[in-house]
Amino acid sequence: MSKLTKGKVYLSVSPKTTSDVLRNAKNIVITEFEGPHPAGNVGVQINHIAPINAGEVIWTLNVLDVAIIGRLFNTGKVDLTRIVALTGSEVEKRGYYKMLIGTMLNDILKTIPKPEESRLRYICGDPLTGRKIDENDVLRAYASQITVIPEGNNTHEFFGWASLNPNKYSAGCTYLSNLLHKMGVKDKFRIDARLKGGRRAMIMSNEYDQVFPMNIYPEFLLKSIIAFDIDKMINLGIFEVAPEDFALCEFVDTSKIEIQRIVRTGLDLLRKEVE
Repeated sequence: MSKLTKGKVYLSVSPKTTSDVLRNAKNIVITEFEGPHPAGNVGVQINHIAPINAGEVIWTLNVLDVAIIGRLFNTGKVDLTRIVALTGSEVEKRGYYKMLIGTMLNDILKTIPKPEESRLRYICGDPLTGRKIDENDVLRAYASQITVIPEGNNTHEFFGWASLNPNKYSAGCTYLSNLLHKMGVKDKFRIDARLKGGRRAMIMSNEYDQVFPMNIYPEFLLKSIIAFDIDKMINLGIFEVAPEDFALCEFVDTSKIEIQRIVRTGLDLLRKEVE
């Protein structure tokens, strides 16, 4: 990677990483990140290593893409084979599959039993940042995970928004769940694809701050993006974020706002203005 750029190359690993290949890599700067999601997000890591300023360009690669490039340099052949994780509450045999980019997903998805009373949601990626796909879709270029969760179309709860059941991980019980975790109570959640509430105006309740990992004011940044106030967007740190950094904010949001889409739109519009 150091031969492809004049800048520094950073390799992010876990403190528990013991691989000699990673630990002894040359011409790079090794950094360690520890903690729950979103500690593994590339945007969070860039924010802590070398924050982006206006006019700067940073390229990122995950380990699977590096492996493909390495195979090309070592063998002279393009081998687009990668390891894909099959995950989700509806998957009985979770595990890893060796697949070729562009191949059909039917072979691994058809083994998942389909409940008669409900539908399944197939996701390319994880439930927080992935995209909805069809069971007859193909493995996309940057996919490394396929998730299957319930659609939730058969679930109807009377006054569900007022439920205090921590097993229903809706925005209404977010704070209760956090409290239970602090008390040492380990609860499990079976996430489905329901929105769990209607869209409404953004509520300034500082709920985003509890799950946002950067020293940025997410609510004010989102408002500036919606208003497309370029100066405020820049001053509030839009260059330092990516849509996936707001995934947890979107998950706990009581307003049911498509936060990641808003951030993506703001970044795209800002890029056109800067260019």
